[in-house]
Amino acid sequence: MTKSLKIIKIAEVLAPIMSSRDVVDDLLAPIRKADIQSVVLDFTDVDFISRSAAHELLLLQEEFHQKRKELSFKNTNSDISQMIRIVAANRAIPKHPKPAFKAERVDINSLI
Repeated sequence: MTKSLKIIKIAEVLAPIMSSRDVVDDLLAPIRKADIQSVVLDFTDVDFISRSAAHELLLLQEEFHQKRKELSFKNTNSDISQMIRIVAANRAIPKHPKPAFKAERVDINSLI
């Protein structure tokens, strides 16, 4: 029998600090493979999330959405909510393309 809902209490499974994207990937790797339709990440007692961890969570949320699954966040404190909002906003703003590098051929004798 497969579960359709999985609730993960992050502070109990990991720690009150989510400091890297690797932590998020390790946390959700088994869930990606399982036949679970909805995952709720419970942030009760989590004090901090890094920018990279928040970015990874948003990428995973998009991945779940594309597979018609749901990844949601619950009980986020104001700092965590703000970090997730900031990262989401930065992802939504289109990036300007880097200027093209235009190399010129120069005769070495002209430099003397």
